[in-house]
Amino acid sequence: MVIKMEVYNKNRDNNNSIHDEIREQNAKLKDAPLKEKLSYFKEYYLKTTLAVIAIAIFVGSLAYTMITAPDDTAFAAYFFNDTGDSSSTVLIDEFVAYTGIDTKEHEAYIDASMNYSSDSGNYTDYTGIEKTMAVIATNELDIIVGDQEAFDYFTRSECFHDVTTILPENLLEKFQDKIYYYTFEETGETVPVGIYVTDSPKLNENYYYVDKEPILGFLINSDSIENALTFLEFIYME
Repeated sequence: MVIKMEVYNKNRDNNNSIHDEIREQNAKLKDAPLKEKLSYFKEYYLKTTLAVIAIAIFVGSLAYTMITAPDDTAFAAYFFNDTGDSSSTVLIDEFVAYTGIDTKEHEAYIDASMNYSSDSGNYTDYTGIEKTMAVIATNELDIIVGDQEAFDYFTRSECFHDVTTILPENLLEKFQDKIYYYTFEETGETVPVGIYVTDSPKLNENYYYVDKEPILGFLINSDSIENALTFLEFIYME
């Protein structure tokens, strides 16, 4: 019993020493100038605080995306690194009218606010990628359009269909000279995962990819692949 008490007392003394040190530091800062307090905070707490805030924002954004995802989305597309007006609804409005999608019952949208660059270090780009992955996981996203850098990012994650397996014969013949092939480094396998849509009349009318070569791909777990194929036909209508 004596030995246990000694161990307990030693631990208590150690804990007290830590608490005493904290109290001592707080006492020193209590009447310190604001500049000194800010300097202390920056040195000991700033990085931790920023990390906690960043994690909270990310988790909140991801949760919001998952919770608010509509139960029935008839068509959804993300445009990455485009040059168009991200607030414009002209293209999606025309597509909805063309397909006859009942927007009272089903949602249809194009999000043209997405950006990605492997060397940007932009936090907004990072959250956009995470949001995209979350929407893909819900089977809501049907199409991604982007420049090669953005498109390759999702290709490496095996997000896209082999276009030769889903395009009907008439479309396969029409776009056979515009197919984008990607070679996976790990296996050396070359797969036709996208279609160059640089000359799409509808995209060019809305200035979506000025002086760029956009690639369109079909998400492998899309729940609305027929509407996605129709969208490809639609953006080539004069």
